[in-house]
Amino acid sequence: MLDNPAAPQGAALVQITGELFKKWMKACGAKSIDSANPFQIVAILVQDVWKDHEHASGGGTPPNWHLTMMSPQDDRNSTRSKNFHFKAEFGKACSHYWHYTLHRNPTTRTWYWVGAPNEHIPETNQGGGGAGANHGLLKSNLTLVEMHLRQRPTLESGMSNKKRNALLKVLNRWDEKGSLTENNGVFDGGMSVQS
Repeated sequence: MLDNPAAPQGAALVQITGELFKKWMKACGAKSIDSANPFQIVAILVQDVWKDHEHASGGGTPPNWHLTMMSPQDDRNSTRSKNFHFKAEFGKACSHYWHYTLHRNPTTRTWYWVGAPNEHIPETNQGGGGAGANHGLLKSNLTLVEMHLRQRPTLESGMSNKKRNALLKVLNRWDEKGSLTENNGVFDGGMSVQS
């Protein structure tokens, strides 16, 4: 499962634009990208198929891993990021997620995922299952999601710290090429970003 890394020395919190997020996710092979809801953009990274009985009884989005760029409440159009949620979802009733922020070392132009505290349980970056501040409920929700993941090999192997960090290779490459620009503390790729 995913972890809760601290900020590395020399790296500072950075924000990106929604447009950069969409280009980034497209370059990383996202199955779909949805920006219809205000304050968030959702990129499906790995998606399984519904089994016949699940589709007939539940409808909705098939089980998946997705990454959501969340924006501050004063940024309805997602022109800058607040944090990011990696989420394993098996319908709304069964999901678990990990919060992260992006950090960057300006000297090395290296990007990092840093765990963002859960507002109810600050010692973790996890959430889900309506756990709120209940540690036990959060743990049992993770156990339930892990059980669902084991039943779907496509999803069980769909996300790990290694795969999560592989997404940063694209940002690192673009930054090294000088394709990323910073405007008022927010990184964008403009038209020069290419995969």
